[in-house]
Amino acid sequence: MESAITLFYQIVKMFIMMTPGYILYKNKTLNDDTTSRLSSMLLMVTTPCMIASSFNQAYSTEKLIGLLVSFGLSLVIYLLNIVISNVMYPKHKSIEKFSLIFSNAGFLGIPLVTGLLGVEAVFYLAPFIALFYVIVWTYGIVLMSGDKKTASIKKVTTNPCVWAVGIGLVIFLMPVKPFTPVMEAVSTLGAMTTPLAMIILGAYMAKTNLLKLFTNLKVYQVSLYRLILCPVIMIFLFKFVPASYSEVRMVLLIAASAPVAVICPIFAQMFDKGTDYGSQIVCLSTILCLVSMPAMLIVASYIW
Repeated sequence: MESAITLFYQIVKMFIMMTPGYILYKNKTLNDDTTSRLSSMLLMVTTPCMIASSFNQAYSTEKLIGLLVSFGLSLVIYLLNIVISNVMYPKHKSIEKFSLIFSNAGFLGIPLVTGLLGVEAVFYLAPFIALFYVIVWTYGIVLMSGDKKTASIKKVTTNPCVWAVGIGLVIFLMPVKPFTPVMEAVSTLGAMTTPLAMIILGAYMAKTNLLKLFTNLKVYQVSLYRLILCPVIMIFLFKFVPASYSEVRMVLLIAASAPVAVICPIFAQMFDKGTDYGSQIVCLSTILCLVSMPAMLIVASYIW
């Protein structure tokens, strides 16, 4: 229960941090080009720096095994999400399936894990984020486009977050850590991730027609599948994970119960699949996660 309350406070804090982004977009200080550039900064600089800095800790076999467990469980989560999406939407509904598979573990997962467990816990979130970019640029983009030729191995191999995990792993394994000012600079840049992500999400909220957002029943359905169905299945699955990996379970539960990934409407726009619909799902699921994510932690506390 205490973790759920802490998580609730963290989410409320983040919604407050979204307010400047919302206001700045509404008064046209921010526009689509600005938010796009800020998103690029988030993806290419601050998030990789936060991931890399989370690996700057003393090596231990226990932590390395925990990292491997996190990788295995993350892969299971994505595979199960793919199965769930095909069961719930057997016909070709690309946006709905995409929404169930991919959560906003980068924009919201990293800040929430950091706020609840500390930046060191991002260490266990890194495999989930790395797999996100691997799967989204292969399976995800093919799902949205309907064309296998759109799968991009180049996007995977050049993704800064994927590289950050590799670099971070080297740092973790090194007996002597990098020069302190270097890692302090990387850590400081990584600390920009949370406020920057919240400003971008606030601007994203400002683009959405709130009347349509709250009156579209299909959006509620997809959001509840993403926020409740998928995480509840993971909670029962994680019951069989040894208690010694409790921090790994908690980190991955936060990632698995996060709202729909922001990249959903971006892909929808790329392939003319309904940008507004995708945006509505992202926004409503983000709003509803204020209640759903703490609820998932409470459920987990009783089952685990």
